[in-house]
Amino acid sequence: MALNKRVFRFLKENKLRYTGILLLIILGSYTFVAAAGLSQNLANLVTAFTEEHMQEDLSFSTDKTIPDKAEIEKQFDAIIEEYMSFDVVLSETTTLRLLSETERLNIPAVTEGSMISDPGEILLDPAFAKANGYSVGSQIETADKAFTVAGFVSLPHYIYPVKNVNDILYSPNDFGVAVISRDEFLDIENAATVYSVRFNDRNQSFNRQVVQLREYLRDEGITVSDWIDNIDNKRTRLVWASITGMQTMSIPLPAAMFLLSCLIIGIMFWRMIRQESVIIGTLYAQGYRRRELTRHYMTVPLLLAFTGGVIGSMLALPSIEPMVMAMISYYNVPVPGITLSFLNVLIGILTPMLFLGLSSYLVIRSELKRSPASLMKGDEQKTKVNFLERSFKLERFKFGTKFKLREQFRSISRLVFLFLGVTISSVLMLLGFTVMNSMNHVFNTSNVYQFEYEYAFRNLQFGEAPEGAEIFNAGKFYPGNNEDMEFYISGIEDDSTVVVLKDSKGNLIPNNQTNITKPLANRLGVNAGDTVTLINKEDGKPYSFHIDAVADSYIEQFIYVPIDEFNIKLGLPENSYMGLFSTIKLDIPDEELSGMKSMSELPDALDEFMGQMISMVSLMTIVSGIVALIILYLVTSLIIEENRRTISLFKVFGYRRREIKSMILNSSTFVIVIGFMIGIPVMAASMGAIYGYLGNIINLVIPTIISPLYVLVSFGVIMLTYQLSKLLCSKRVNQVLISETLKAGME
Repeated sequence: MALNKRVFRFLKENKLRYTGILLLIILGSYTFVAAAGLSQNLANLVTAFTEEHMQEDLSFSTDKTIPDKAEIEKQFDAIIEEYMSFDVVLSETTTLRLLSETERLNIPAVTEGSMISDPGEILLDPAFAKANGYSVGSQIETADKAFTVAGFVSLPHYIYPVKNVNDILYSPNDFGVAVISRDEFLDIENAATVYSVRFNDRNQSFNRQVVQLREYLRDEGITVSDWIDNIDNKRTRLVWASITGMQTMSIPLPAAMFLLSCLIIGIMFWRMIRQESVIIGTLYAQGYRRRELTRHYMTVPLLLAFTGGVIGSMLALPSIEPMVMAMISYYNVPVPGITLSFLNVLIGILTPMLFLGLSSYLVIRSELKRSPASLMKGDEQKTKVNFLERSFKLERFKFGTKFKLREQFRSISRLVFLFLGVTISSVLMLLGFTVMNSMNHVFNTSNVYQFEYEYAFRNLQFGEAPEGAEIFNAGKFYPGNNEDMEFYISGIEDDSTVVVLKDSKGNLIPNNQTNITKPLANRLGVNAGDTVTLINKEDGKPYSFHIDAVADSYIEQFIYVPIDEFNIKLGLPENSYMGLFSTIKLDIPDEELSGMKSMSELPDALDEFMGQMISMVSLMTIVSGIVALIILYLVTSLIIEENRRTISLFKVFGYRRREIKSMILNSSTFVIVIGFMIGIPVMAASMGAIYGYLGNIINLVIPTIISPLYVLVSFGVIMLTYQLSKLLCSKRVNQVLISETLKAGME
């Protein structure tokens, strides 16, 4: 068909513009295929690992050996396996947790090297081994014995290997896990015995099965401690938070790219058809059918969509494996292989074709509905004043300001495209900065805990606390209508000086009353003066608590109750406690403790986390800057194309180049400023939703802290991008000839 020869002429005449659109499509397809591939592979790897290697549902310790595990397994339709655990202090800051080899639950998966076969062999967590310089075949001194590193291991119950189950941050320099044979524990005194449980019935209420098991053990005279289940176990829960987050974000970002591309292509083709209306009318008159003309003008958007989709999808495929391996370095999961989904590639190609094809078709059909005679008369609506122009009463402004405003108002679609593009770019850029700032604020400015060490005992303790320490008790609760929402209620001393709570005005809140942290209050929907009824996870019974004050603390979700009141309410012995907050290191035998947390370990973990966060923010800033540059260039080039005759007329009237550039190229400034300002509350709302989601996954709700400095930095990047787009387009203004106006017969 002769018309098809014009397609490549279209592309050649507007190379940079179509290249910008192509880049948007490539970014959209790349983001979708890469994010979907990453989340699917991680989900498949974690699911396969936890199912094939029998991840536990819960674990606990007891004061004596369970006499008949087989009978309990039969009664509760569960698998129960016993293993040993012992923490070895390798240095002042480094701890290695030794675990015995298991066969039925939490089965070790060797990722490098070989399984334990001879005495004196050990399997190490790969992140810990790398951070501390251990390789396969090297020697490690631990538990007063030299071990040979037989290989590296992944454990289903230590996917995110934090030392304490309530820790948020992890540093492999300070903590790691290792597996040795059970016989090696014969030479280790005071090793803890831990029972793992996995229920075979995956459909029954998990909490109901847990309560029944605890009641049975209690009736048998067995006292349990260190009860940990996967609902509130960050070692297994955090990886699913990451996976779900990536699955969620794999849709809106590519969709935004595709919609922006649709909008700009729609604008361009609407403008092109309007300019070519005389030619189209002539082609109609010569016998070309509407279907043939529609197919002709649809070629360019479909070609761009197909090319961009293919390039973006093909670029994403080789990047999936390194992205998965980068995530696996943070989460300890074996990688038997990476799966590349043909369906994702197909979606990455067909989606932009569908989006762009449909939008272009609607624009083209709306113009081709006009009769040949009407088309041959040209554009009759180019001087029509719209509602925006009438509303702003532009006559009151100076000519330069009036011209700039009219340029934006007379193309609503172009205005919307520019506004959405700048807003989305601003949101992406601010998103990364705000996440980093919020995390930094939470971990560096929280001053609730004034102690250095936290000790948790295996069994109830009685009496007074040692000098420099305070006692506490704790229990896990959940609201009756949401079993997955778990948190701690902690009993602390009435006059505690190591737990310092403040209200929103910075005033101290006394500890001789029931206080709730703000994130938990928001999730439960309670305020000071309300009474809330919660279910104790240990016995399944409801307990009511009257809330006296809301503490402005974000580090975790807690309800704090005076310890005497806590013990009475839960039926615990008077003067009993399960843990100590201490400002100094205490000399407590390891066999009495279920765990010990040092606040001094937090900085190293925070540095590790913030290093990765800075990399993510840098990447988001670069991507959002590229998107902003493409959008601003496309809009600016459109403005120049639509005002070629006006630019020529300005030159006839004697306007200087600087004045012409100011009126033409600066007409978008106010839209960019407004788009950026709107992006701030949009970003804040988005962060609120993301943080709320995190609060449902882990026991941490982070406030959205918007830093004025980062807002200024983001605005500076957007404006710098705007100046760069104007610089790229300024040459095109200079290339417009005075003769264009004279040829057109315009005054």
